[in-house]
Amino acid sequence: MTDPVRSPSSLAWRLALTAVFLRLAYAAAVQGYMLIGLPQFQDMRELHTQPQYLVPMLAHIVMAAVIAGLTTWGAMRRWLARNNTMAVDEPRKLFGTFIALLLLYTLAVAAGTAFLHNALMQFVMNNRGMLEEWSGMGMIGQFMTLGIATRVVTILLEIIGVWVVVHIAAWTVQPAGPAGGPPYDRRHAAWITGLTVLVWQLGVSIAVGGFLHMQSRNTGWTEFTLGYLILPAILMAMCVLLCLNLLPRFLGMARLGRAVAHGTLAFWLAQALGVGLGYVAVRAMTWDQFMRAASSYMTGIVVLLAYGLLLALACVIGRRALYPRAMAAQPYGSL
Repeated sequence: MTDPVRSPSSLAWRLALTAVFLRLAYAAAVQGYMLIGLPQFQDMRELHTQPQYLVPMLAHIVMAAVIAGLTTWGAMRRWLARNNTMAVDEPRKLFGTFIALLLLYTLAVAAGTAFLHNALMQFVMNNRGMLEEWSGMGMIGQFMTLGIATRVVTILLEIIGVWVVVHIAAWTVQPAGPAGGPPYDRRHAAWITGLTVLVWQLGVSIAVGGFLHMQSRNTGWTEFTLGYLILPAILMAMCVLLCLNLLPRFLGMARLGRAVAHGTLAFWLAQALGVGLGYVAVRAMTWDQFMRAASSYMTGIVVLLAYGLLLALACVIGRRALYPRAMAAQPYGSL
């Protein structure tokens, strides 16, 4: 029976938290085995003390956990809304089935992507000349492309797999409790938009960070932590707060898909605007001015502030493009 003390509308939220904790526990178990169980544990311990390895790894773990939680919440909420309910008859059975299937699927995806990555690495190493002639990219570009392609495949498999796992677990239970699907308001839309921006920012930081590190070897803990963890968190918080004020009170038929599209549009529009403005600024500089700007810490601060402003502008544009018929929202009262 459904626990009458706990709010049934939080079922999707509790299942999403379960998915996040499972991904974090799985990552902790894998890293613990690498530090203790592998024969090369001394080398792994030394590797974990280096920011160029540890910080991107933490960013990857956070990104995977956010994707799993967001997909779980959306799939479970959609099932509840389709069945016009906010609870199920056997929540323990639902959670037990979900945990078992998600763990099995996570192990299968990890093994499959590791095999795929190794096979592609061998292919690149054995066909370097042919690939460079065909693509025009050197060894660094080939390995970056390989890493990005493997990561995209992994993310797609995780999203599809979590969605399927949620629906299989839901098939084992029946709708129960009061009629009416779970609510969806602008708080949900704002958080989904912000989390989408967080996922994209983490993904781009992981993909591009290795290449940038090779260009500047003197980066340390501060730079890695700022670029991989602190900046994405700040951008997410800014998007959430901005969307709480921008989004309409009544979203109509808009649901998770539109909020994900809002975050995706805002992020990539900010990238395009930033690249365009950066190109114009560099073209307007002399070589001496460019070198002075590149060696100044103030330039980095200005670039970060400009990036934040561009992302805020992109959120406004995304709101107008994706919610055209909605009335303008008033400032959110709980801010």
